[in-house]
Amino acid sequence: MRLTEKKAHDIMRRAEGAEQFFSKDGVVFAGLTELSDGIKTMTQDVFNFHCNSQKCDFASWIADILHDDVLAGTLVKAKGVRKTIESHIAKRVDQLAKYK
Repeated sequence: MRLTEKKAHDIMRRAEGAEQFFSKDGVVFAGLTELSDGIKTMTQDVFNFHCNSQKCDFASWIADILHDDVLAGTLVKAKGVRKTIESHIAKRVDQLAKYK
C-alpha cells in the first residue's frame, strides 16, 4: 500500500485511553514517536516481556491501533532482535515525519 499523507497522519496520531500501549513497567506510550524513544531506555527484561522470538506486542499494537501493517510486519520478522526493532521503528518515525 502506498503511503499517503492521510495514512501517515493516522499512523502518527496519539492513541488515547485503552488504545495506548501499557508497558509491563508502567510506562504508557501514546504514539509511535514515544515508543521509539521509550524502547531506547527500556530495560532488557521489559523489552523481552513484550517482544521476543515468539511474539511482539509492539508489532500487534502498531498494526491494531496505529494501522501500520508495513512496520508491524517488519517487526515480526525481526524475531525479537532489539537493535533491529529499534532501528526499524526509528526509521519509520523519520519517514512519517516528512508528512507533518
